[in-house]
Amino acid sequence: MQQLTYSECFVNELALKQLVSTEQVSIIYIHGTARSGSTIAEIIVSQLANLAIHQPFRGTLQKCGGRFRSQKLEFDADIYDSACGLIVEQINQCLQKQEKVTVVIKELAGFFKPYIWQRWLEIPQQFLFTIREPHLQYMSWLSAMTDKIFQGEGKLQDKRDFVIAKAAITETSILSAEWEGTTISCNQAAWNALVQDFQQVRKAIAGTDKKLAILDSVLLRYKPEYAAKGALAKLGFTPEQLSQLNLNFLSQSEQKVWDIRDKSRPMVRKANNSKTVNPLRVKEAVNLDVFPTKSQEHIKQIIPLYLDLLSAPEQVYLPSMAELEATEDTGLIATHPFMAYALAMLNLKRQPNPIEQLNSWLKFLNQAKPNQEATNWDSFSSSFAVINSYWLNTSNKIHE
Repeated sequence: MQQLTYSECFVNELALKQLVSTEQVSIIYIHGTARSGSTIAEIIVSQLANLAIHQPFRGTLQKCGGRFRSQKLEFDADIYDSACGLIVEQINQCLQKQEKVTVVIKELAGFFKPYIWQRWLEIPQQFLFTIREPHLQYMSWLSAMTDKIFQGEGKLQDKRDFVIAKAAITETSILSAEWEGTTISCNQAAWNALVQDFQQVRKAIAGTDKKLAILDSVLLRYKPEYAAKGALAKLGFTPEQLSQLNLNFLSQSEQKVWDIRDKSRPMVRKANNSKTVNPLRVKEAVNLDVFPTKSQEHIKQIIPLYLDLLSAPEQVYLPSMAELEATEDTGLIATHPFMAYALAMLNLKRQPNPIEQLNSWLKFLNQAKPNQEATNWDSFSSSFAVINSYWLNTSNKIHE
């Protein structure tokens, strides 16, 4: 491999750092696995920004021929610096119209090798990590990859029966050069990287004025206004700035998003067409039993990673026990039993006499039996067991 030197390989990165150092430019960086709600978060945050740039690094990689292109530098440094150049160009265009520019940049976890990620995290002032409960995140990821592998052009993503029928094929299929590995291994690598990246950012910004927040996409849909404004407040936005946020006109925000690729491509089409944050609904939750064995094991492996981030202090919104015990059709018990159980366990772990509290909670559930026809609570027992094991056996090092 070619030996890297700063002057030869990171000219555009240096130009971007110089722009940020002038305080004319402020960068908000959104980071999540694929299908974690990072695109809708990008559209929301762009309301309070001058410009949003969607996946400049992955877009550059795809335009250059993917990971197996003939000429490349170590750590994808060529892609990184080229994308930094695109970002600089967009910022400079904005600076011709106004003196200060706030930019939202959204990218996917697992893209950068640690060497490049370490360089990139020096640039943004604010970091927003997005997460989504693993059953839904993986189902959405599996659906997107099924659509790619079976060439559905976006039409197969919403056909859950077809996705499940083909899951044994899709889960171990080698993905295109835009990704790396199989459907399962790529998703696992992204989750592993997400937690590692979060830990690295937290450590790097300690003692600085940089900000870090985590936004759960299910909780965003549960209480959109509260969760979105909570995330932005944690990132340092003022009440006056937050008053400008309007979640009923997201399509106007999307017009600010610059994308090197076609905005109508299947994986971003739904978010880009959103006019508001869709509320939770019954029957959208999915349990382990619908997946083949390999996919089930994969979801069990990423549940603890999700719980690490769900329980981190940087999480912007955690419903109280009173909220969780609501049994109406729009509540978390009825719509997302896994989420309700995970959040209940998190709340109970922080209270006196957690075992007694847990027994009381389980007794309540057995009596309430919320919306059994819509969502079968008992079908999530295998996932609940993973949550129980996490709280009993994990030292939770992410919070030390």
